Amino acid sequence: MKIKNIKNLFSPMVKNDIRENADEKQVDLEKESGVDNNKKILPKEEASRMPPPAEKTTEAAKTGVRSIFTNIIQPDERNLKNYLDINFWVGKRQQYVAMREKERQDLNVYEVLSQGAYPSIEYYILTILSCIIATTGLLQGSTATIIGAMIVAPLMTPILAFSLGIIWGDAFLIKTSLKSLIKGTFIAIIISAVIAFAIPTADYSSEILSRTQPSIFDIIVALVSGIVGAYGYSNKNISATLVGIAIAVALMPPLCTVGIGIGTLNPGIAGGAAVLFVINLVSISLSGAVVFWLMKIHPRKTEESQVRKRALYQIVISIIILTCIAVPVGYFMREGFLMNKTKKAASELILKELPGARIIQIQHTGTGDSSSIDVILSVTDLPSQEMIDEIKNVITSRNAKLKNIDIRLLHVSKPRVLSEMDQK
Repeated sequence: MKIKNIKNLFSPMVKNDIRENADEKQVDLEKESGVDNNKKILPKEEASRMPPPAEKTTEAAKTGVRSIFTNIIQPDERNLKNYLDINFWVGKRQQYVAMREKERQDLNVYEVLSQGAYPSIEYYILTILSCIIATTGLLQGSTATIIGAMIVAPLMTPILAFSLGIIWGDAFLIKTSLKSLIKGTFIAIIISAVIAFAIPTADYSSEILSRTQPSIFDIIVALVSGIVGAYGYSNKNISATLVGIAIAVALMPPLCTVGIGIGTLNPGIAGGAAVLFVINLVSISLSGAVVFWLMKIHPRKTEESQVRKRALYQIVISIIILTCIAVPVGYFMREGFLMNKTKKAASELILKELPGARIIQIQHTGTGDSSSIDVILSVTDLPSQEMIDEIKNVITSRNAKLKNIDIRLLHVSKPRVLSEMDQK
């Protein structure tokens, strides 16, 4: 009775395996004979080569049972007591179904990313359109326009496909994704440079300037974006569009900023944005590979040690690159923080010692021990030189790295209330 129940328990799986194996053999025979795949009837000579249905059933059953024993039933579980226990087979059937479902999901992730990584016409069109929208948004300083460009930006898929190719050990996928990414990068830079050259602007918007000074926060944003992207593609319940926006925010604006810097012949703008783009690129690739590795998005037959080796290889390389970039970025970020702190302290002291004065401009130049502050004040009553020197000494004494402070005064007349005689 138990044997009969076990047979009925696995019959749906055997039928599925039979159907899949039959379909695969049918396709193989059609390919060998050159027959169109859409045709349902084979030539007589090919039909004669087809194995009998009984042989198909036997082979499929053997394959299914072999898969269950190889992948589901552990060596210490292979005993007569378990074989005669219906609950044992129920549990193993559930494990087998879960394994097959996981394989289908992993294959679906691979197919989606590999298809999206291919440099198709649609990929080029979306890259061009998103670049135009992002560039105009950067030049205008419009955050809403830049966000709109992220909806159609396709650069996300090649990066995640590259990470997946590393985990799968698929050299073709790695090559294809790199080719798409390089082509998309050059297209975006060229188009944004042409737009910036053709449409001159009086000054750079805050959206452009904010992408020319990379910081540690940008690395954090890129790492999280890569996690969102990889997890979103691995989880069918998450919208791929939202995932694309999360990653595109870290890619397309810096890339277009590089083109704007080239189009306006400003190497500072182009260089700063290029560093930010590289940071985001490496960070997204790193976090994507880690997520695919931890979620075991790889072929089941691949040894775990090989997958771990590939993942660790990319992790180590990415960390080395990020460290080489993050060290100077962190240094300049700290210098910028100290610069703003010094400027704020100097402003507060000046306004306290010179009531009625108004700061027109305050600039911090230089780094380290050669830094200096230039201040322009508008005053109604000119202070004495002794007071100005005392203010300078106090500011420099509070900041040992501040080499010099220059205070320039702009005398403004007091507003005068007209008397009745003056009005006449």
